[in-house]
Amino acid sequence: GGRRTQHCLLRPTKIGGMIYLAIIAKGDVVIYEVKLPGPSSAKNPAENQLQFIVHQALDSLDQKTWSGTNMFLREVDRFNNMPVSAFITAGHIKFMLLHQSGIDENSVKQFFYELYQLYIKVSMNPFYLKNTPITSRKFGDRVFQCARSHFLR
Repeated sequence: GGRRTQHCLLRPTKIGGMIYLAIIAKGDVVIYEVKLPGPSSAKNPAENQLQFIVHQALDSLDQKTWSGTNMFLREVDRFNNMPVSAFITAGHIKFMLLHQSGIDENSVKQFFYELYQLYIKVSMNPFYLKNTPITSRKFGDRVFQCARSHFLR
């Protein structure tokens, strides 16, 4: 499926791990993206490929969403032996995670549940406009803390 062509430029990040997180709102708009600390791998995709990989996985996610009721989907797509996992909130916000295949499924699931709690807090903030980029530094710091606790044990 090549129906998704919309993308925005990746912000440069200083972290060296290879876990890429994108939070995607209605209309497939990326409202948050970040490279997170994780086990290093020789087969990391190029920085400019990350968002395209996740957008490609959205097509698979759309198909799998209609065929089940799970919020957590272990693997909706693959790139160079790296799975893309997904979590869909009740409000149809999609959390997409590109990561190494060696990461434990439970760690990914727990990370998504904690991320969901963080997202709920942001979305309840009266100053946050729904479906707009999340720019809160506090949110970013907490996402990094969650990633460290689940992916760098």
